[in-house]
Amino acid sequence: MKKKVKESLDFLKKLNIVIADYLQQIYEYNNSARQKGYYLKPVHIAVRKERGTVKTKYYYYGRYWYKIERGQNGGVKWVYIGKEKPDPSLPDPPKHPLEGLVVKIRDSEIEAVFASEEMYQEIMKKLESLK
Repeated sequence: MKKKVKESLDFLKKLNIVIADYLQQIYEYNNSARQKGYYLKPVHIAVRKERGTVKTKYYYYGRYWYKIERGQNGGVKWVYIGKEKPDPSLPDPPKHPLEGLVVKIRDSEIEAVFASEEMYQEIMKKLESLK
């Protein structure tokens, strides 16, 4: 069962610390995946505009696979192909420490949506160790 929690700006700062360590591993992984034309994106950001100037940003933490296509004019096109590893010959990607977490930011309100209570406990334990 999903767990929704109101969070603070400090929560976001700690998430950024956790994801920063993981990003280095992803950069290295993408160097090998790129040789086969694939790219693994660890965070998907979506922005929803509502009436007036109110914007809500959603941060989806997970594994989002893209195929890189090059056009005749030299441009690059990113084609989303799913959450599963597209080519079995690719090595397994590093484990994502925040996989399944969704963070919703609207004005100064921050809401974290965890896929389960277990995931909530696991991530909060990581964040508390950063104090």
